[in-house]
Amino acid sequence: MAMKPIELQRHLKKGGVSYMAVTPFKENGDVDYEGYRQNIRWLVDKIKDFENCTLTPCGSNGEFPHLSHEEHKRVMQICVEEVNGAVPVICGTGRASTHETIELSRFAQEIGADGVQVILPYYFVPMEDGMYAHYEKLAEAIDIGIVIYNNPAFSGSWIQPPLMKKMLEGFGANGKIAGVKDNTPHMMSFDGMASVVKQFDVPLYSGFGEKWYKYQYPWGADGLATPFGNFFPEYPRDVFLASQKNDNKKIDELISMMQPYYAFVGRCNAVRKDTGVLYKPGTAIYGEGNFRFGVVKAAMNLMGLHGGIMRLPLTGPTEKETAELKEILKGLGLL
Repeated sequence: MAMKPIELQRHLKKGGVSYMAVTPFKENGDVDYEGYRQNIRWLVDKIKDFENCTLTPCGSNGEFPHLSHEEHKRVMQICVEEVNGAVPVICGTGRASTHETIELSRFAQEIGADGVQVILPYYFVPMEDGMYAHYEKLAEAIDIGIVIYNNPAFSGSWIQPPLMKKMLEGFGANGKIAGVKDNTPHMMSFDGMASVVKQFDVPLYSGFGEKWYKYQYPWGADGLATPFGNFFPEYPRDVFLASQKNDNKKIDELISMMQPYYAFVGRCNAVRKDTGVLYKPGTAIYGEGNFRFGVVKAAMNLMGLHGGIMRLPLTGPTEKETAELKEILKGLGLL
């Protein structure tokens, strides 16, 4: 049975890791549904003893903008089926329009998802009244909790703390806004958001993953979102557990361990050159370009999992780069 909104909010408030699942595509471009099932089974087995976590299909790592509605629905359904209540499932259901977002979110509720993660409307950036109405209408349309995905680099907008407070007061009670996943690269802005959501006991998660979480958990981050669950779920888990003890030395050791991987992604980005104009923290030098999604899939393939390929216009590593990645994974003890 799916969690009630307040139950999901309380689970997220305990802190932890939001694992973002990739969607594998075959060489012909079709979704590899059977491979996806096997990926989810593998991840659930890896995290079955880690209570502080959730799993999200069809987020950014799931390449949701490149899925048809039918593909999107089937991927969500397979994830819920395979998880089978082992961990809470928060389906990515954000689309550019309110109408389509509600349709996908209602489907997520019907199949038993515990909540939905909804990125801000993109392409047409709404005014504040439109942004408010987008989430208000969604809250009225479903009975499960909503995690607002405040991601300026992908949506071209950001819900500022005063508007978030208005939304929490207007329709976010009793866990309807179950959490906020924030990707602002500005620490003072993150601090301002933390100050607001704390008033309502709403959890705040760092959307930038392990390296940023090191700096954001002292400022109010309850947990972190990560793509590493797809091939190395122990890494974000251990970063989170170290943060619970305020063990920054341990966090530094873990991040240093991953530095060859981060440096590899950065080099691949630099060669390709990012065409984006929206600000990315650290620029492509530190692996913040969208090529990073393809590296995750390549790592999965090397490990015998089902990463598959990226759907264009996103691309993955070359054969030479994949050979280099293989050596990095060996160094991490993953091969």
